[in-house]
Amino acid sequence: MTHTMRMDAATLAVSGGGLAADATITVLLAGHRIWSFRVSTAQVRRGESYFCIDWPPTVAERLSGRAVFAIEKDGETIVPPTPVTFGTADAEVTLDDPVTGAPLVVNKWGRIAPTFAGREESFVDNLLDEAQALERFVRTEIGVDLFVTGGTLLGPVREGHILPGDDDVDFAYLSAHENPSDVVLESLRMERSLVAAGYEIVRLSGGHLQLMFPGGAVSDRFYIDIFAYFVTNGWFYGTFHARERASRVGLLPLRPLDVNGRQLPGPAEPEELLAAIYGPHWRTPDPAFTFETPPSALRRFRGWLGDFNMDRENWEDYHRAAIARGGDDSPSEFAVATAARLEPASRVIELACGLGHDARYLASHGHDVLAVDYSRPALAFARERAASATPPPRFERLNLNLDGDVVRVLGDELGRSGPVYVYGRSLFDALSARATDVTMRLLRQLLRHPESRAYIEVEAGDRPRGRRWTDYGDVDLAAFEMSVVASGLAIAEHDGSYENAAEGRATSRLVLSREEL
Repeated sequence: MTHTMRMDAATLAVSGGGLAADATITVLLAGHRIWSFRVSTAQVRRGESYFCIDWPPTVAERLSGRAVFAIEKDGETIVPPTPVTFGTADAEVTLDDPVTGAPLVVNKWGRIAPTFAGREESFVDNLLDEAQALERFVRTEIGVDLFVTGGTLLGPVREGHILPGDDDVDFAYLSAHENPSDVVLESLRMERSLVAAGYEIVRLSGGHLQLMFPGGAVSDRFYIDIFAYFVTNGWFYGTFHARERASRVGLLPLRPLDVNGRQLPGPAEPEELLAAIYGPHWRTPDPAFTFETPPSALRRFRGWLGDFNMDRENWEDYHRAAIARGGDDSPSEFAVATAARLEPASRVIELACGLGHDARYLASHGHDVLAVDYSRPALAFARERAASATPPPRFERLNLNLDGDVVRVLGDELGRSGPVYVYGRSLFDALSARATDVTMRLLRQLLRHPESRAYIEVEAGDRPRGRRWTDYGDVDLAAFEMSVVASGLAIAEHDGSYENAAEGRATSRLVLSREEL
């Protein structure tokens, strides 16, 4: 049976017979599997002879240059290796980590990540060594019993070993509390103890910690997840996805589980927990598996525990790729214009600094600059580039989705007297609704001095958000102004004369001040 393939930087289309809704399609780049999905997930289908699907955003942004793609259906090749060219760039398309060179695939969350497949055995051994040390520390020093869950449980139970397609170690613990607020407080206490012990922590929600193990200035060797599981009103909640009657999920007492020759704690009834996480067909391998969190569970997890990740991993991938290309030392036009307006030796706080080129430029003009972002590789690169600057800007990690993080990082700044100037380019274009609220409250506090100002640049208009995760929609200036006023701020200046005709975008520059009462 003959199949044909058509693709561009936005979509993949395949035509031919036998493309039933439950068929699993696998996309191979240069002979390596990078993505599997079911035909039923395609955005456009016509019977069983055609489908068209958007590329995952983090793949789409890498499609520039030459590549060789092949397509499999249910494990059989239906489109042989075929050369494809995207645009005019004379480069080979790769889906490897730009820093470590590790092969990347589209994971069950739709973003690209490395897997254990093709990695040396010592890599998994080192990860499991760290997992054992972490489990022992949390049990003996914090008094919490961790146990393996997720893919780290699925592999040993179903296959007898860690899954090659996995990329981390998943731990969970059963909270001692039923009230979700107490569950969050318990997780915060654990975080403080882990940070004090030297672990680098990224908080993804009120019940989800990620322990990072750096492998270089801008890369990570691996990470370990710790999820808070809890029972309330007779229901079991397995952060971030599972919701099941508590009577159907037996977790205690924990019992030893062999994980690649190591003994790690596991739940009392592994099969029950796996069914709660992956569904009743968890015993059948499914390369196209994706999490579909029940709405009843999603509402509760978001309301109780929040979601503080907000494209962080995508930004980190984006910045690593930019760093691999050499980064950029050129300041933006907005930074140049802003620097010209500041008094000598001004105190400046840049929000969402990215790779730090604007922060370095502002510091080079003698200003005291503190620049923040939540992208760890971007900050590592920025610090490295600024090390020889005089005076050097300071760079700190700050997640604007978290009020507590704002206090942790900027507490001293909030307490200082004298004027401060906040700088934010393409800031509100990219923030979530939650982060926008947090940032408005932050500005309200930072701009207490009558001379303090916030210099903000946004893309204004009514364009909707595009397919790629970086295609943020325009800022609705009317809605933005309402948010400013509701936060006790005022728009002191508004210049909408800057336009980028090549991209059809209108840029507005605003100066915010605190509203005088």
